[in-house]
Amino acid sequence: MKPAAVLTLVLLITCQVHAGELATTLRRPVALAFSPDASRLLAANRDSGTVSIVALAMGRVEREPAIGKRLSDLVAIPGTNRLLATDEAAHELLLLESAGDELRVLTRLAVSPYPVSVRLSEGGKQATVASLWSRRLTFVDLTDGLKIRPAGVVDLPFSPRCQLPLAGRDRLIVADSFGAKLALVEPSTGKLLDTRIFPGHNIRGIGTSPDGKMLIVAHQMLNDLAHSIRNDIHWGLLMSNDLRWLEVDSVLAGGKKLYYGAHIYPLGDPGKGGGDPGGLDVAANGTVCITLAGVDLVAFGKENDFSMQRVRVGRRPTAVRLSPDGRKAYVANTLDDSISVVDLEAAEVTATISLGPQPELTLVQQGELLFYDARLSHDGWMSCHSCHSDGHANGEKNDNLSDASFGAPKRVLSLLGVRDTLPLAWNGKVQTLRRQIENSLDNTMQREERLPPDQIKAIAAYVETLENPPPVAALRGTTDHAAIERGRAAFARHDCGNCHAGPAFTSPAAYDVGLPDSLGNKEFNPPSLRGLSHRGPYFHDNSAETVEEVFLKHGHPNAATYSADEVRDLAAFLLSL
Repeated sequence: MKPAAVLTLVLLITCQVHAGELATTLRRPVALAFSPDASRLLAANRDSGTVSIVALAMGRVEREPAIGKRLSDLVAIPGTNRLLATDEAAHELLLLESAGDELRVLTRLAVSPYPVSVRLSEGGKQATVASLWSRRLTFVDLTDGLKIRPAGVVDLPFSPRCQLPLAGRDRLIVADSFGAKLALVEPSTGKLLDTRIFPGHNIRGIGTSPDGKMLIVAHQMLNDLAHSIRNDIHWGLLMSNDLRWLEVDSVLAGGKKLYYGAHIYPLGDPGKGGGDPGGLDVAANGTVCITLAGVDLVAFGKENDFSMQRVRVGRRPTAVRLSPDGRKAYVANTLDDSISVVDLEAAEVTATISLGPQPELTLVQQGELLFYDARLSHDGWMSCHSCHSDGHANGEKNDNLSDASFGAPKRVLSLLGVRDTLPLAWNGKVQTLRRQIENSLDNTMQREERLPPDQIKAIAAYVETLENPPPVAALRGTTDHAAIERGRAAFARHDCGNCHAGPAFTSPAAYDVGLPDSLGNKEFNPPSLRGLSHRGPYFHDNSAETVEEVFLKHGHPNAATYSADEVRDLAAFLLSL
């Protein structure tokens, strides 16, 4: 037996013995941070609201304090023994103090709802918190790492997730969680300066080269000119998984200069897809390590390498941190509650550290594993999440057989609240969620073998738990109740409820609303209007950028006319659903 294999076995045995002292629960690690001396690794756990404190020399969890409800990020404050964590369910930023295997909460600060990431400014005097569903960035002042206080908010035009401060430039890049937009924010003034757009979606990793000249973005790209057939999937034409390199100066300049000096490294080869790129980290020597969450791998290499090495790790790796010397990668395997330790020089896993015992999975939890598994698709290029990002939608168009035709790509629909919006598909021909899942696996993902009925049932059970978040205005506290009531009256006056009937604001029939697709199909099932503030563009062809354009540009339905006041009030009402 190889020495590395012996070490792995020893660590697993050690962890199994120690695991008896830990609670039996699902943890779901999503973020990693080192202790000040790098002797310990701290893992923020989404489902348990705990932080697993891992002693790296012993390869086991020392303690697991409960600090919140649903943790989403964790960062260490350099030069201190303090950390910041975001709690997505409690809508809080937490200031933590670490001392050996102890961890305690010093302060809980309310921030804009649904915080999913936190980053420190270059000097460590300020932090920014990105909040997903409220589409906001909260600025937080830090005083010597001892106190945190709110210092303002800025509204964003999309749902943010990843953030990246640019060293020496007074610029913060905030990435779209679903589409492929980058917001440029000026931290010193707290202003949103501009937005950059490039082809892609699902930005889950972002970083810079060691010299700060190149921006590195991990994302996917759905090609609406390709068809969901095996040939297009096999060659990575339908869904690609990419590591995009953009010159920072070009990103800041924007316009035609955006792609100057840019290039893309494909995270997948024909027959060997790299489904669902996740978090990434960059070593001082330029090595980039990125998780391929859908196929349970990490890939690593340098900018000018023509190939990246791959190592298999645990179930759905989403976060990675490189050791200070850049020789090891620590990988959070979200869906099997473990940390993989990868020796980058040997290109092998040297240890797998269990975070604790798990209970038997429920049907819904089994469905979550399958929903995020790109190996269900032909050659591992995409999972359900690839198009329906975290159950929502990537805002892109896909040309598949859901409408029984090729040649008319249509917008990917959100799955949030889908259990109440049958029938399914743009033509409204699919009567059950399980049937639609089978169609997606067979016709869109081109799975080689039919998935067993019990697994179809599990995916459906998971999807049925997906809920629409509250409207953006409600989360920001900017609801205009008077305008909403006027809009409700206009909605009734124009008989909009004939197609979009409450309470789900849809109906089972298909209607000709004067917007045929490129093949001449005229009748479409009306999507639910619930959760509209979190969606867009609109219509099957993405031809309306805003709700206002639905009425002003398209006269929906069938060249109807509206006054400017009606459009404003209708938008307020629809975005409140």
